[in-house]
Amino acid sequence: MHIALIKLGALGDVVRTTSLLPGLKRLEPEMELTWITDPAAVPLIGYHADVRFVRTPDEPGNWREVAYDWVISLDDSRVACHLASALRSAQLSGAYRAADGSLRYTLDLEEWFGMGLLRPAEEGGLEAANRIKQANTRTFGQMLFDGLGLPGSVERPTIRVPPAARIEAARIVAGFVGSEHGPVIALNTGAGARWKYKSWGEDQTAAFAQRLHDELSATVLVTGGAEEIARNARIVAAAQRPRVLVAPIVQDLLVFTALLGECNLVVTSDSLAMHLALSQAVPTIAFFGPTSDAEIDLFGLGEKVVTPLLCRRCYLKDCDVQPHCMQSIGVERLFDATARWLRRAPR
Repeated sequence: MHIALIKLGALGDVVRTTSLLPGLKRLEPEMELTWITDPAAVPLIGYHADVRFVRTPDEPGNWREVAYDWVISLDDSRVACHLASALRSAQLSGAYRAADGSLRYTLDLEEWFGMGLLRPAEEGGLEAANRIKQANTRTFGQMLFDGLGLPGSVERPTIRVPPAARIEAARIVAGFVGSEHGPVIALNTGAGARWKYKSWGEDQTAAFAQRLHDELSATVLVTGGAEEIARNARIVAAAQRPRVLVAPIVQDLLVFTALLGECNLVVTSDSLAMHLALSQAVPTIAFFGPTSDAEIDLFGLGEKVVTPLLCRRCYLKDCDVQPHCMQSIGVERLFDATARWLRRAPR
């Protein structure tokens, strides 16, 4: 069975979509899967055993002429919807461009797409979608498995990391922590410029890192992307502890994935780092405010710490509530969760 899976971005969403692959394989053991994604995401899925081909939307070749048995379109962008409608397929599930040029979605995946940007105006549009999203209690995997009719249970996402990337990550971590050290904890408390309210505060992060260092004898690596270099340096300077360190910016996604895999535990915002840590079966403490904690499955590998504010899951880019949802998550709550999981799941 020839299946085309369209999931372009964001990178964290690409990682969590790999949790569908075991179900697809159980449904169609002889499947030949082509995954169409953004160029930046290619390394994340290029080594996966259940993915036969990885393509990008602008890539030339005859893959566009293949008669697919099933096109699964999981991205609501215009590029993805146009591509889903352009490919020849016997069956289509997900987002597509209708004959009148509007962007729509198929009924089998209405539970997922009905909470997003493509909800039709006649069904309440984005306002209704946001209300449904706030009330939702089901994970991304549960909704997609049921909609696509996939057998078995949802499994955690997986990223296959080649040996060279693991060796490089081990070298980086060893250069920071040395040969004798306590637990290594990665703090990824930023979330990039686009979602500033998914980030935890710098002062909170510094105070948290101090407690990890002083009370758990941990080496703390403060991680993040290139846009968080200055932020992370300020956090480490404020912590003033010898084993609270700025991790190097790792441009190679697979090396960064392996670096998280070298840690005993990851404390993270709802971000790419969270999905990558889960893909490596690293115990993860994830905190949530403006995005949906219900949609995220930690697969028994960790604990969610959710803002107590009732306006959570708002998905707003700006906020005038004080203290806002991330400020309302105290250091004590994250520390208690981290200490529990270090005792429970040492690596």
